[in-house]
Amino acid sequence: MRRVFFAFAVLVGPALPATAQDDWHPYSNPRFGYTVEIPPGFEMHQQADNNDGVSFHADDNGATLMVFGTHPPAGDFETDVTDRIGYEKDDDWRILYSRVTPAWASFSGARGREVFYTRAIALCDGSAAYFRLQYRKSKLTSFDGVISRMAAALRPSDECRPPE
Repeated sequence: MRRVFFAFAVLVGPALPATAQDDWHPYSNPRFGYTVEIPPGFEMHQQADNNDGVSFHADDNGATLMVFGTHPPAGDFETDVTDRIGYEKDDDWRILYSRVTPAWASFSGARGREVFYTRAIALCDGSAAYFRLQYRKSKLTSFDGVISRMAAALRPSDECRPPE
């Protein structure tokens, strides 16, 4: 029995400090009513004057992150996302993936040595929240976990119930 416990402790033990040293930090936007988690190493670069959102930069890998809220014209979330995909195409990004639903959307693209991933969610009163992470293609697999966690963490605040 001790051997089983020791083997379990050896396997699980190293994972415990990583959880304790979790350097992710929350970002909340009270104007639009959403929250998201910001990965370690990203420092706030600029905040919008109108409190729409913020941009972050990671010095160690050159990645940039924008987090913002918006009021889509006529409260049409899906049209807003489709328009933003179009803007990316107009800026010479090749769209590699897109999925748009009434409640959330994700799309990604590539241009030269860079890639981006965008996640959006519908919020209260027809507003929407987005994050857009841009980084080097050479870091593609190292950002998979970051993107998964951020996508899961982008959510309405407790006061906001998005349309169904």
